Amino acid sequence: MSWDDLSKDELLSRFLQMEERIDKLEEKIAQKDKRIEEQNERIEEQQERIEEQQERIEELETRLRKYENPHTPPSKRRSGTDESPTSQDDEDDDVRTDGGTPGRKDGHNPEWRSPPDPDEEIEVTSDCCPECGDHFDESVGVSPRLVEEVPDPQPPEVTQYNRHRYQCDSCGTETVATHPDCPDEGQFGVNVIAQSALSRYDHRLPYRKITDRFEQLHGLELSGASAWHATERAARAGRCEYEQIRREIQEAEIVHVDETGIKRDGDQAWIWTFRTDEHTLYAVRESRGSDVPAEVLGEDFAGTVICDGWTAYPAFSSTLQRCWAHLLREAEDVASDHEEAEPVYRYLKQMFVGLQSWLETDPDPRARAQMHRACQDGLRSLVERSVTDEPVATLLGKIEGGLDHWLTFVGEPAVSPTNNAAENALREPVVLRKIIGTLRNDRGMFVHETILSLLATWRQQGRNPYEELTRVVHDNEMISREQTVPVVETSG
Repeated sequence: MSWDDLSKDELLSRFLQMEERIDKLEEKIAQKDKRIEEQNERIEEQQERIEEQQERIEELETRLRKYENPHTPPSKRRSGTDESPTSQDDEDDDVRTDGGTPGRKDGHNPEWRSPPDPDEEIEVTSDCCPECGDHFDESVGVSPRLVEEVPDPQPPEVTQYNRHRYQCDSCGTETVATHPDCPDEGQFGVNVIAQSALSRYDHRLPYRKITDRFEQLHGLELSGASAWHATERAARAGRCEYEQIRREIQEAEIVHVDETGIKRDGDQAWIWTFRTDEHTLYAVRESRGSDVPAEVLGEDFAGTVICDGWTAYPAFSSTLQRCWAHLLREAEDVASDHEEAEPVYRYLKQMFVGLQSWLETDPDPRARAQMHRACQDGLRSLVERSVTDEPVATLLGKIEGGLDHWLTFVGEPAVSPTNNAAENALREPVVLRKIIGTLRNDRGMFVHETILSLLATWRQQGRNPYEELTRVVHDNEMISREQTVPVVETSG
């Protein structure tokens, strides 16, 4: 039917229907336009958030590269802060280094102190009501409260030992009588010597503050030099136990070794740490060469050395375990800037995680040997790949240089794949380095390595440092001052 055949009323009806349909279509279009506009607004907001997150990611990656480069030990790593590790340590000893907050995580049970047994019980009573003054007949209950208190500061005990001298009629030898509580030299007793050493190396106090502490708590006047001499006597008395620690470490099957810089009279020196499960020994030397582990461990040392990639270690021993923590950090750092290194990092991480899981099954020696060969072949294939980026080639060269030392832990169950134990042992000397600044001379190096070694070993063994120091000073013979020098000469 054509429009010419329609009546006027029919045309008007059709026209109204079309207008109504047009209005509905325009309304739908308007709704779609509104939804599109809202979607565009949401997309813009999401893009803004993505840009903000990208800026945040770049900021965090910058911080990560600053504090978690492959050669930064865990003791210096930080997250979520622009401040240096030094400034944080100085401002607040409770600052967390893992980006978390202080205290236990949610869901962990609290840890309570065990209440001590009272030395004295005092009955606290009242006769009348404090409000109305009415007298009480008897107590209706007891609310006990334990109060722990330390004694008032005690003045020093001053004892004069009249040491009689004798001369032998037969040979003419002159003898001075001795007393177990009378020191061979100086005017300070065992407790003063032990507290001076602990204040310096446990509480990290400067000698000036040590003198203030003695004066405040005991009314004992002594100079900073006197506090230093007392600490030196503790080291000279403990040197025989230091040498015993060294002998124990020389006989160990596995030793973690690491070193970090320290100043000697403003010049560069090094503090080495040698750690086993029960002993820690520090050695301050002007050398960073293989002569130091040769001296401390002995040239005939037959155990396994767990270490980083410093050249002194393979120059000293062929039985090494290179640290995987260093390797993975360096591979991750290179992969963050060079795409060619990404498959290298993934391969290393997958190998390490897979080996850790596999070793938890406690495989037999034959299976360990087979796995060792398979993984070594895998590493050999990894370093043979062709790369164009120089940092990636350098990384592969380091892996190749340690091919004989990356997988020692696979064949030896007691060997750790990381050197975290030695790095943890260096944390205390690093903190002291920030406070001390520099050691003055050979005697300072001697005292530093001796006291640090004794305190660290005693803590490992669960022994009380103060009780052990007083025992050492009381029972051991002090070596002479002429012997208070390190053994190894400077070798550059």
